[in-house]
Amino acid sequence: MKIILYCLAAILMGCSPPKKELDNTFYAFNNAFRTLPNAPYELDAQAELLVKLGYDGFSGHISDPYYPRRAAMDKVGLEMPEIYWGIRLDSSGYISYKEGIKEIIEDSKDRDLIVALFSNAEAFNDNRDQGDSLLAKGIQELADFAAVSNVKVAIYPHVNNYCETIAHCVKMAKLVDRENFGVVFNTCHMLKVEGENGWEEKLLKAIPHIFMISINGADSGDTKTMGWDKLIQPLGEGTFDTYKLVKLAKDNGYEGPFGLQCYNIMQDAEVVLNKSMNTWRMYQKLYADDHEKK
Repeated sequence: MKIILYCLAAILMGCSPPKKELDNTFYAFNNAFRTLPNAPYELDAQAELLVKLGYDGFSGHISDPYYPRRAAMDKVGLEMPEIYWGIRLDSSGYISYKEGIKEIIEDSKDRDLIVALFSNAEAFNDNRDQGDSLLAKGIQELADFAAVSNVKVAIYPHVNNYCETIAHCVKMAKLVDRENFGVVFNTCHMLKVEGENGWEEKLLKAIPHIFMISINGADSGDTKTMGWDKLIQPLGEGTFDTYKLVKLAKDNGYEGPFGLQCYNIMQDAEVVLNKSMNTWRMYQKLYADDHEKK
């Protein structure tokens, strides 16, 4: 009988569910070095600092030299999970991008790149149905081109852009209707444009379409009236519960990357990046501990 019980216990232990881990890619936004004080200038030095601090990657940017950036990151094994680029819809319905994006997509074949699109379509602010339709058609063409290289495309909600809200971005994802097209959940811009109330429901509704989540420290309260100094802080600072957001996304099936928003934080670059990485590691421990208790 003891042998049977021992074998049964061993079988049950072997069938236990795998340990829950917050193992998503965590990378720094390009503005970590473009806007933070005392940031290293050379691309190699920037890449080496990120590796030293433990980041998985660094984003590309429309203003950044893509090929030298890739080369510096490849030297130290850093990923480029996302590149920030723009799409423009003019009054005639013509879609345009800054040149070079198609070449970047082809160079990024099978490298898990997301092209995060900020949107300009001022001529259609008062005619969103037509604007959405025209924008979706243009994005379909880019998404189809990107699909050949196994590259994803996502709309990036941003204050004062054509697509400002997560709901508008989700609408665009449904109109574009491509497997490799989705949305970015942008924490600081969501707080600025939409306010704090109801963010949980917005996140959950968007989860099936989210390709990337940008996070940072921020304050709670009347966030629509706050300046960026309150809405973009090092991860772990501020009163908004960013860990709750991360946990809610992960618990509901989100497996994509988390990008660290760093725009214009008036603290030393290495201090900001180190604080934020230490907070991310704390989140990882909290997440594992939370699920061990269940």
